[in-house]
Amino acid sequence: MKKIIILIALLTSLNSYCQKFTLLEINAKWNKNNNLPVSKLADIKIQFAWLEDQPASIQKSVISVPTLILMNNGKSVAQWRAGINLKLIITEKEVRDAIKRANKLGI
Repeated sequence: MKKIIILIALLTSLNSYCQKFTLLEINAKWNKNNNLPVSKLADIKIQFAWLEDQPASIQKSVISVPTLILMNNGKSVAQWRAGINLKLIITEKEVRDAIKRANKLGI
């Protein structure tokens, strides 16, 4: 019983811990086959945008596609970019670690 209570408390705190963060994936239409294969990472829903539909200022700032941006209150706190193969490979651990770093820095 004690283990169940601890697990529920951990899951609840983890969920509220990630609430203020959002993930945004930006990809190009010509690279749509390499969209992330998941809709959530680290319990955060991934929002999606086509690079071609963004203002020129954002298009110029995206170095490679797809790009995944971790945002907190509208500010970018971490980014991951695809490599030469144009595929983005990221783990939930990487996202959780970025959230922990941002929280420690007060971002």
